[in-house]
Amino acid sequence: MTDTNKAGSPQGFGSAQEMAEDFASDRDKTAHLLDEAVSKAERNRNALEKIWQDLQALFRLIKTWRGGDYPQAPWQTMIFAIAGVIYFVNPFDLVPDFLPGGGYLDDATVVGFVVKSIRQDIEAFLIWEKSRGEGRGQQG
Repeated sequence: MTDTNKAGSPQGFGSAQEMAEDFASDRDKTAHLLDEAVSKAERNRNALEKIWQDLQALFRLIKTWRGGDYPQAPWQTMIFAIAGVIYFVNPFDLVPDFLPGGGYLDDATVVGFVVKSIRQDIEAFLIWEKSRGEGRGQQG
């Protein structure tokens, strides 16, 4: 996994990362978080077009890991992935989502940061997913 320390992370991501430890240890909390994230993503799909594929891959990675089907994902990778989703779900992050024109810009920045930081692990997951005949058409 790529370096995933808080140095160089987007503003506000550190607190999401701290919360992610708690979510990662609780399957029900993680399931609820994913439900919220998928719902928010679907409602705002047009605004999220540029990050849609990466966001969906994060959702699937977390769901598959949480369900026990993909236990090989490193713990720190999952903390990072879950932190990205926590940030995404939070409507009052750095730039509140209800602000026209820029509300999802910080979400896109954080999702991009997370994906770049854990790129190797996401690629390994996508290869694993493809080998099982799963993937892109599915949701988190």
